[in-house]
Amino acid sequence: MRSQAENWRNGLAGLLGLLTAVGIVKGPDTVQGLSGGARAAVGLLLLGGLLLAACGAFFAMRAAFGLPRRRLADASLEELLTRERLTVRQAVRDLRRAIAAGFLALALVTAGVGLTWYGPRPGKPGVRVVETDGSVLCGTLVGVDAKVVRLRVDGVERRVPVGRVGSAKSVEDCS
Repeated sequence: MRSQAENWRNGLAGLLGLLTAVGIVKGPDTVQGLSGGARAAVGLLLLGGLLLAACGAFFAMRAAFGLPRRRLADASLEELLTRERLTVRQAVRDLRRAIAAGFLALALVTAGVGLTWYGPRPGKPGVRVVETDGSVLCGTLVGVDAKVVRLRVDGVERRVPVGRVGSAKSVEDCS
């Protein structure tokens, strides 16, 4: 039982190393291209994976080595056997927890990395122009001069005379 727990502990230590490497390699630059919600989700997934891996490593070490305890020299043979059985049961529970935490950590990290690859990207920023008659145009600002505001809307340049502009506002996305 103890040797199995030691092997799982070593595996979880490798997983913690992988999580650290992923955090360093992926870094903040990778998530900068994601929308705000996706950035937060990636951070939470990776943090959750790290915490679960650390808990798994703790449970694996406790299963392998136990916690320091006082030894009672005056215990009877029956008491010693009972304690040994309880210790083995606790080690089995800890090993199961370590295995579950390890696989959950791997799942969270995989989801976080997948989200950085396939997550939603922010839309292109644009300008929303409301004309005095109430019509709305939204697109990329091409230029402004004293006479006209030029926007690229769906690939076509549109011109709005300055006198017809009721309001203009910068927007995150024109969708």
